[in-house]
Amino acid sequence: MNDHTFVIPAYQDSPYLEPCILSLKNQSVKSPIIIATSTPSEYIKQIAEKYSIEVVINNTANKGIADDWNFALAQVNTDYVTIAHQDDIYNPEFTEKSLRKLKYFKNSLIVFTDYSELLDNKLRRNSLNLFVKRLFFFPLIIRPVINVSLFKKLLLVFGNPICCPSVTYNKKNLSDFSFSDKFSYNLDWFAWYEMANKKGEFIFINQKLMKHRIHEDSETSKQLKTDGRENEERKILVILWGRYIGRFIYFIYSLSHKDNII
Repeated sequence: MNDHTFVIPAYQDSPYLEPCILSLKNQSVKSPIIIATSTPSEYIKQIAEKYSIEVVINNTANKGIADDWNFALAQVNTDYVTIAHQDDIYNPEFTEKSLRKLKYFKNSLIVFTDYSELLDNKLRRNSLNLFVKRLFFFPLIIRPVINVSLFKKLLLVFGNPICCPSVTYNKKNLSDFSFSDKFSYNLDWFAWYEMANKKGEFIFINQKLMKHRIHEDSETSKQLKTDGRENEERKILVILWGRYIGRFIYFIYSLSHKDNII
């Protein structure tokens, strides 16, 4: 019985959707794939039919990313689920290594991996953004499993080092979890903060098991050109640190974004 599913929240007609699907089809351990979309189109339908993938349509459109991701999670009946971002590429051993950790650590909440970046279809293994994030999760290299709430929060206090598309969720231990609609850009960072208050483990795999694509039309690039993301990042840092220290840390954290603006 398969206990893991990939769900892709497809948005509009991304030219990178098919390469993403192929990377999921080429996993060493096979998992079902579902496409969840609030922007159905003939393009998405044709690709899904080509690879025999089920498409589920979210009819409550225009409610934001949190609604799309929560809808995607709700379509999955397996214990473990990865929200695969449509622009990204997953290495063939991603599922195998993620599931091995989740099954060994019974109290796991999430497992996440290191990653590299794709810029203009060229692999970028190192950048200012990656360097800063790796500084944040340096303690995880020493101890890759964290189960104490305080230490899980400490992982997040200087920024969000967890690459959202690299995360596989243990739904058994996250039965009441949902992404907050109070955030449009940093809902993943706030989700990790909320999870840090729960009993269970954060698990880091110190291997680059996926490639996160940076391009002009990516959601990351669009967000970094708006004030909304900046406001949300400051808001979360203020929650973690208080007003004055939080704003200072935001200034330092924001420097790492320059590599993600196309």
